[in-house]
Amino acid sequence: MLVSLGVLAFNNSGSDNEPPKRESKKTEKTEIPVVEEFGGIHLEKVGDKVRQKGWGTLTLVETKPVNKSFELGQMVITIKDIRKILLSSLTEEAEAELESYTGLSFEEAYSIYYKDNLSMEEIDQKAAWSKEDIGDQVSYLEVTYSVENKDSKELQFFSMENVTFNNDLTYDVPTKNFIHSGDTFIGTKKVTRSDYQPGETREGTIGLLIDPEESMEELDSFSFTTDDISDGESHELLVKGTSFEVPLNGK
Repeated sequence: MLVSLGVLAFNNSGSDNEPPKRESKKTEKTEIPVVEEFGGIHLEKVGDKVRQKGWGTLTLVETKPVNKSFELGQMVITIKDIRKILLSSLTEEAEAELESYTGLSFEEAYSIYYKDNLSMEEIDQKAAWSKEDIGDQVSYLEVTYSVENKDSKELQFFSMENVTFNNDLTYDVPTKNFIHSGDTFIGTKKVTRSDYQPGETREGTIGLLIDPEESMEELDSFSFTTDDISDGESHELLVKGTSFEVPLNGK
């Protein structure tokens, strides 16, 4: 019996029957790649998927190439692209982390409730109560960009304090950005960040959750508001912040 099975296996291996091999290749192609680092950098075209260890699965839903530069004083902000990404099969750790970026930030709660003579603890509690549970999947908007200091001195600057999508959905970036890489926000004020050194260029990625109740079928416009530019040593105001419109139609 053992000999018969061995002969059968040998005959099958030498057969010209190709379907099993093609089926194997098809299985390999549909397997989602697994990565250790931030998965978004591995998504190139709409429909691409990647599994980030300890996090979840990322799927590229929409992408809008921009590749436009905007100048404010000696600072140059280059928007590379804007994308919509679906996060699914999230781990419990990922859900808990993302939940902290929903609802009101402390700063937003303070601006709403400070007139009610609430204590800091009570305002913080208001912010905590506004947080929403993250389900098995959630979408987010991602902005990739770079910032260059063309000056010969250190400068204090927030490249994007607020951003707005489709003329409707606005975010306070320092408190709502959940992606920490490159031009990372450290704290919520420019004085809590490292100054831009002379000639320095920073790469940045911003990730902003979309409320499940928000209807966003397609990205068609984007705008951002910058902070003021101040001298890195004297903190003297050099240039007032401004807003830039970035139309996305036809991209």
